[in-house]
Amino acid sequence: MRRIIITIFVVLFAIYLVWWVIWFFVMGRNLSFVFDTLASMGGAVRLEENIYNTDNANVLGHGGAVVARGGGLVDMLFFLLLLTAFYIVERATFYYTAKGKMGHVRLLGIIKERVKDGDYDGAVAACRNQRGVVGRILAAGLEKYKLIKGQYDAATTRAEIQQSISETNAMEASLLERNLIFIATIASIATMTGLLGTVIGMIRAFSALAAKGRPDPNKLATGISEALLNTAGGLTVAIISIVAYNYYLNRIDKFNFVFEESSNELLALLATKEE
Repeated sequence: MRRIIITIFVVLFAIYLVWWVIWFFVMGRNLSFVFDTLASMGGAVRLEENIYNTDNANVLGHGGAVVARGGGLVDMLFFLLLLTAFYIVERATFYYTAKGKMGHVRLLGIIKERVKDGDYDGAVAACRNQRGVVGRILAAGLEKYKLIKGQYDAATTRAEIQQSISETNAMEASLLERNLIFIATIASIATMTGLLGTVIGMIRAFSALAAKGRPDPNKLATGISEALLNTAGGLTVAIISIVAYNYYLNRIDKFNFVFEESSNELLALLATKEE
């Protein structure tokens, strides 16, 4: 399902990118295609390039008309915003699932009862039924203990279990960190894209000032508004991405703390069985 969603997303973006190239370079319209469409849906009427009649427009029409003047790079920022939202939702869903059906304290309590009774299969089953990251890590340790129980001394047994837990922990940690690099990258790209739009807008503004005769106030205002809108858009996307990135890093730190605490509890529990 995840691959299907990503494939659909990529195909739609490819179609959108082709149309954006036609809109911006072939048709020569220095407007945001997305927000020009939203402005039209909201009742705004485009009289000429970057000028709208919003007398009969609703909030969507007014907002779309304002943002559309930011130029074609606003569409890139809008896409980056959608991409950020996609990864934020994807990570939030993954972390919610990674917690499992019960907390690690309750799971450890069940494991202790099963191990005390010698029911190692029941302890593993409890870990599997937890359906979370902690359950999978503890299950790896218990499975290893079942295989080597009574074959080595206590120190070697503990080392073998620790290695199995560490290997599973490393795999689970990589899954927890997956896609965070995309959120961090989007923050950087959005900042640079907004800066590029700002520079282009200022070039247009100074070009209007440098024109012979009386400067065209509409072109001057268009250049300045384009610069400011791209700055605001780039910063907005970057701020959202950075906040999400740091929030999820904090979530990963909490997971790692739980991993460490649960692993130590399990090792101490199994060590008592070897003594």
